[in-house]
Amino acid sequence: MSDGKKDIFERMLAGGLIEIHDPQMSKAWEVIFRAIKLSAALNAASDVHEVRERLSEITGTQIDKSTTVFVPFYTNFGKHIKLGKNVFIN
Repeated sequence: MSDGKKDIFERMLAGGLIEIHDPQMSKAWEVIFRAIKLSAALNAASDVHEVRERLSEITGTQIDKSTTVFVPFYTNFGKHIKLGKNVFIN
């Protein structure tokens, strides 16, 4: 960032304290509201392929075909979830 302050998501991953009045908090709220909206679609999915697609949207990374997640699955953020190969979540 131009002012030398780390991005809010970098600070989250580093375990930093994020105050509700942080000037970058609006960026986090965007991710939260998006994840909540996509979670509804995820939990309405009728097959494992559709679940992977919705999870990929939530996490921002492609979920491997060897990974299986049974719904319901809940997250209010999702951006920092990492799922590897051969993961099974029931």
